[in-house]
Amino acid sequence: MKYYFLILFPLLSTFSFSQSNTEVFLFDLEKSNSKIEVSNGINISNNEGYDNQPSFFGDENVLYASTRSGQTDIAQYHINYKSKTFINFTKGGEYSPLKIPNKNAVSAVRLDIDGKQRLYSYNLSNGESTELIKDLVVAYYTWYDEHSIVSAVIENEQLNLYFTNITDGISRKYATNVGRSFHKIPNSNLVSFIYKEANKPWQIRSLNPKNGVTRLIANTMEGVEDICWLDGKTLLSGKNGILYKLTLKQDNNWKKVANLSSYGIADITRLAINDNGTKLLIAADLQSNAQGLEVNDNPTEQTVDDPILSETEAAAVVQKHIDPFNNRQLNDFANAFDANVVVNKFPKDYMYSGRNALKENYRQFFKNNKKSNVKVLNRMVLNNYVIDEELVTLNNLTIRQATIYNVDKDGIKSMTFIRNKNTTSNPETIVNNQLEAYNKRDIDEFSKTYTKDIKLYEFPENITSNGIDELEKRYQVIFQKVPDLNAEIMNRIVLGNKVIDKEKATINGKTYYAIAIYEIDDGLISKVTFIQ
Repeated sequence: MKYYFLILFPLLSTFSFSQSNTEVFLFDLEKSNSKIEVSNGINISNNEGYDNQPSFFGDENVLYASTRSGQTDIAQYHINYKSKTFINFTKGGEYSPLKIPNKNAVSAVRLDIDGKQRLYSYNLSNGESTELIKDLVVAYYTWYDEHSIVSAVIENEQLNLYFTNITDGISRKYATNVGRSFHKIPNSNLVSFIYKEANKPWQIRSLNPKNGVTRLIANTMEGVEDICWLDGKTLLSGKNGILYKLTLKQDNNWKKVANLSSYGIADITRLAINDNGTKLLIAADLQSNAQGLEVNDNPTEQTVDDPILSETEAAAVVQKHIDPFNNRQLNDFANAFDANVVVNKFPKDYMYSGRNALKENYRQFFKNNKKSNVKVLNRMVLNNYVIDEELVTLNNLTIRQATIYNVDKDGIKSMTFIRNKNTTSNPETIVNNQLEAYNKRDIDEFSKTYTKDIKLYEFPENITSNGIDELEKRYQVIFQKVPDLNAEIMNRIVLGNKVIDKEKATINGKTYYAIAIYEIDDGLISKVTFIQ
């Protein structure tokens, strides 16, 4: 046993249960067509030490591994009552708790004080534990059905994939060099796992446990091995503080869903979704006080592989379409856009997509407008986004608008028009009041500048905060923890009831930039959309 313990211990630090100050967060989740929104996030563990590997236990409870008195045990969080209890009292440490299908029992990987690591079941009626798989050192797993398990087993300093029938005790090895993320694929008889072939991108693969057949589904993001399934075709994953999604046969790459850094999240790891797809669990490393406390830390709709252009480069990409538009050179104008360009009305009211469709629309536009000219009055640039304030002349009519351009090195990827809207008040007044209260770190005065149903979004319309209570809770933390907090306006566009600011923020000695689009109704800020 002494020799076994010595070889197992270093493997645990690599494969299994590295202890860190992680926390478990619970979010509301809403999916409508291809749009995914997460909101109302709360830290349900809120505990010094290791809190990780969450899973749902029905609709009203959550299981996760949690540290207490220097030991990791199975915690149960009651969603309706917002309370936590522990469901086991063994001397060993428990990890990766899961509800056992069709039984009043929970399973978990237990690391005993003598170094033995095995998978156990825990009877919820009497607390008794029973070893489930003998002679295999299970690190991670999922239930296929109430009689069988798919697991990652530690062998020869790596993780190998096994399928085990716990009724007859027979185990079969189906893959080597796998990761820690295992999930039943909704509406199928398959299980997904992560395959890590040396010197190649990590893969998400499916396994048919009945015959051992595996197939490629998609690649993970670089260095990321934690995923979950929203439905049978949409995957969620996280990198740093950002949540991503990949819809099979639709998305060419992982797409940003939401930036969760405002919750104090520095790095997303484990994810889980309840059966009806309305709630999301995330385990995450927390930010230090010096990280991510800027309010406007919201991502844009770049794909993972888009290189960030310099301000000069991004502005030059947009500028390429101005002269051809004014000179009515349709081919040159259209060629300034990507082949798959998307055209919207703000925030994401789809108009059309594709360079051919754009060309046809502007062919008709030039036909209907014998005179057309655009003049850029003001321009702000941030990363791969360019926002132009434009004076557009059509025949004898002159209008003012703003346009958001998302670009890459090849051209304009998307073009979003912000139309002028009449207003009876000066929208700058309330935005300036908000800025003054922000710099004073005065939560009461700051809150007074917003409507009760204030919503914060990351562009184009991924909601990150809903309602004044959630906003106050977030900003109160920032105001308390950042003594040098300060924001200043670098550039501003005022268009009807909208104020578009490029902002520079100083936070814990560091400088950050963002663009905020404020919308004002009845003298108060009702909506803010951030671009970063």
